Amino acid sequence: MTSTYQTTGIIVKKQGFAENDLLITFLSPEYGLIRAIAPNAKKHQSKLRGKTELFVVNNFLVTKGRNLDRIREIETQESYSKLRQTIEKISVSQYLAELIVNLAMTQQPQAELYALFNEHLRRIEQLSVKDSLFPYIAQAVFHFLAVTGIAPEVYSCIETQQNIVPNFEQKSWKVGFSFKNGGLITINSELNPIIIKNQLNAVELALLQSLGSKNLLPIHEIIPHMYSDSVIENSWIRVERILKDYIEFYLGHALKSAEIITDILIAF
Repeated sequence: MTSTYQTTGIIVKKQGFAENDLLITFLSPEYGLIRAIAPNAKKHQSKLRGKTELFVVNNFLVTKGRNLDRIREIETQESYSKLRQTIEKISVSQYLAELIVNLAMTQQPQAELYALFNEHLRRIEQLSVKDSLFPYIAQAVFHFLAVTGIAPEVYSCIETQQNIVPNFEQKSWKVGFSFKNGGLITINSELNPIIIKNQLNAVELALLQSLGSKNLLPIHEIIPHMYSDSVIENSWIRVERILKDYIEFYLGHALKSAEIITDILIAF
């Protein structure tokens, strides 16, 4: 980067800095994660107020500093204002933003991750209050993992490399999921059973395997008609939780915003 540079970015984190400034973290397609000071942004009459909120997409003019960059000008492109209309949508969006902070790289192009983050925010913003958010969370998370190169293996056994297909005929059928080894393991695997942290039934595996598609597939293309809506919803919750736990295992720490998602979404 030169001493002064321009870039587009979406704000994924903000925190107070000094008396009147904000420390902004935003994701840029050209430069990845950028942390920069927004001077006087906390002042009531600041021109930066409203432009430094989470999920706002801006054109930034930034001066590079020795330790932290400094924002000189901001021009807003998009704000995703409908995300703030419900506690469920804003909570899910904050969770996805925390994932970006943990998964994105600095000083490196992140164009694909940037595009995915914006796309999934648009999808969540457009959902009605009747739509379940769990499928959209799960697919967003899976897409983030895939584009950053750390997605688990969900189509074949990591030991035998044989394809694993959900078995809907046997009610007790399950497959193992190892965080340590990064994917599916058949239950009769010779690997130490201790590494199999989770087991998925046929419905859960079918949903998990569908997440690699560009958009969510119609449920009748994934799950047989004999399964009720409540079974499918509970399976989506289970899949979302497994992906969350997998990421936390990979990162080595808990995700703060993930702790309250299930409670909030189920409560409402």
